[in-house]
Amino acid sequence: MIVVKIVEQEIADKVDTQYVAAQFPDLPNVGITFLCTEDETDQEEDEWVDEKGRHQFIIRLPYDMVKRSADVRDFMVAIVKERLSKAA
Repeated sequence: MIVVKIVEQEIADKVDTQYVAAQFPDLPNVGITFLCTEDETDQEEDEWVDEKGRHQFIIRLPYDMVKRSADVRDFMVAIVKERLSKAA
């Protein structure tokens, strides 16, 4: 699994992409992009299969919740599991 993030600088360390990727070692053809920005006007989450056959997901994390929370890793993993189950 390839996991990347587009986030505000002040919360970047909380959005632990390596932790999430490590929870899904058996899914090499899945890509996750976490979005967590103060501008939450674009709430759209998306999903598609890219030209390499990799299933891509965009997952928006609620900025205020991430900013207030000490650790959001389990929340991130839960969201990924939910999105993967819906796609199956």
